[in-house]
Amino acid sequence: MNDDFQALDLLACYSPSWTGRVISYGTASLLGPQRLRIGPSHIAVICQHRGSSLWVESTTLSPHPCMILRRPVNGVQAHLPQLRIRDYVSEAGRVDLYRLSPIDQLGSEESLLLSRILIQHFIGKEITYDMGGALLSGTRLFKRTRLLPRADMNELFCSELVAAVLMRLNRMNRDNPTRYNPACLLRQLVREGTFQFEREFSSEFITEEIQNR
Repeated sequence: MNDDFQALDLLACYSPSWTGRVISYGTASLLGPQRLRIGPSHIAVICQHRGSSLWVESTTLSPHPCMILRRPVNGVQAHLPQLRIRDYVSEAGRVDLYRLSPIDQLGSEESLLLSRILIQHFIGKEITYDMGGALLSGTRLFKRTRLLPRADMNELFCSELVAAVLMRLNRMNRDNPTRYNPACLLRQLVREGTFQFEREFSSEFITEEIQNR
């Protein structure tokens, strides 16, 4: 597959595992955009680094060493997009690519800022995974109350990381990023017209990748 990713592309990941299905169906909404009625179980973001695209995510589930830290970590980390897409589709999952609408695409300075935020700050400071925040984001009502804890930028779950970055780059209004699980984050971004579905990576990805070698 050619490296045709763009800065701030979002990757919506659907895992076939029991945990992934619990997250997807637990955050389902019949009122969501059709493709997002069953939401993703995980979300990652693309940035550009030294001429290549990097998949950046906050997770405890990747067995691969981080491309920046050169070792496996539990928290914010970077990988080649093709590697992480293969992880999902080889186990009968899928990954959907969402891209900024044309009027919202990043300028060159914003792309550099995105890379600095993700690589120098979040990965460089070894920001860990926020399990408690992830559980709170999946609640239907509690996360909408004033009892929701303030965001802690030293611990981030996947959609909390992405929401914080989008707010910093003015692609979302400022709010507590802890409110957003992967499904409700993408639903809001698509409803607002900031992002749109670009393509799906599913089982055909493996065949396509082999043919392009």
